[in-house]
Amino acid sequence: MEKIKIEYGEGIIENSLKNKGSFFISTMPEPWALIKDKIDVSPKKVIFVESMEEEKIRKLEKSIPEVSFVIGIGGGSAIDFAKYVGWKRNLPLITVPSIVSVDAPVTKEVAIRKNGRVRYIGNILPEKILIDFSLIKKAPLRLNRSGIGDIISIHTALFDWEIAFRRGKEKYDEKIAQKAKELLLTVENNLKEIREVTNRGIKLLMDLFLKANKLCWEFGNSRPEEGSEHFFAYNMEYLTGKHFLHGELVCLGVVIMSYLQKNEPEKIIRILKEVGVHFKPEEIDSSREEVLKSLNLLRNYVKEEGLPYSIINEIKDAKVIKEVVDFVSSI
Repeated sequence: MEKIKIEYGEGIIENSLKNKGSFFISTMPEPWALIKDKIDVSPKKVIFVESMEEEKIRKLEKSIPEVSFVIGIGGGSAIDFAKYVGWKRNLPLITVPSIVSVDAPVTKEVAIRKNGRVRYIGNILPEKILIDFSLIKKAPLRLNRSGIGDIISIHTALFDWEIAFRRGKEKYDEKIAQKAKELLLTVENNLKEIREVTNRGIKLLMDLFLKANKLCWEFGNSRPEEGSEHFFAYNMEYLTGKHFLHGELVCLGVVIMSYLQKNEPEKIIRILKEVGVHFKPEEIDSSREEVLKSLNLLRNYVKEEGLPYSIINEIKDAKVIKEVVDFVSSI
C-alpha cells in the first residue's frame, strides 16, 4: 500500500505551495474565500466545482491549462475533481480538506456521477494531504460532525458482509473484519472530540479514514466499510437528484439498515445524537416519502448496479419497509 503523507498544523498551507511550479486549484467559494489571500503564488486557474457529473467534469478538465501539479481545496466534490484531473494528466496532487465530512481525501478512486448514478473511476493518491486545523474549524460544526458517516458505516457494512459470506456469495476475512470493528470502538470512545471538532477530533477522523481505507485496500474492495447503508444513499441521490451532505445521508442509511438487520439501531441512534449529527429526513432536506420510495425501489437499484449482496436482498415484504420508515419518523 502506498504511503500517504499527512501534515497537521495551523496555517500550514502557504509554505507547502512554494517552489512547486505552476498549479491549478479545484475548490468551492467558501473555502477559497478563506484561503486565497494566504497563497503568495497565483494559480494558473481556479475552478469552483458544482457537480461531479461525468460530462461536466470532462469539459471542465479540458478547460484547464498545462500545469505542473494539482490542488484540491474543500469538501468531497472539490477534492474528487482535483483527483480526477491529477489522474487524467498523471500529475502530482495535493489535497487540502476544508471539512472532514467524507473520506475522499484518502481514497484512490474518484466518485463521479453518470446519469445521476455513482461510479468510481481512477487510481490516484495525493503526494500530500494538508490538514489545517484553523481552516477546518471555520466550517459549520454540522459539516465536520458528519464525517462520522464513513466510519459508522462499518457497523452495517460488516453485517452485510457476513450475510453474503453465509449465503456463499463471497469470501470473508475475519482479521480485516475484526480490525474494522476496532475502528468503531475508537469512534465510540471519542464522541466528545468529534462533536466539538477539536484538533484531536479532526486528526482522529482523518486517521480513521486512512485506517478504514487501508483495510479496503488489503481486502481488495470496499466491503469492510461500504454496504447497504451506502447503497441506500446512492439510490436516494439518484431518485431525488439532490446533492445531500454525504455523511448525513449515510448516517440515515446506517440507522435504517441496522433496524432491518436487527443490529443495535438504538445504539447507533445514541451515538449519532451524542455527536450531534443530522440524520433524520427532515433535518437533511429530505422527507418520509422520499425515504419510502428509495427503500421500495432499492432492490431493483442494487440489482441494476450489480452491487454486493446485503440485507437489501433479503427484505421482500413492503410491510417491513413501511415499518422501518415509521421507526425513523418516530425518532
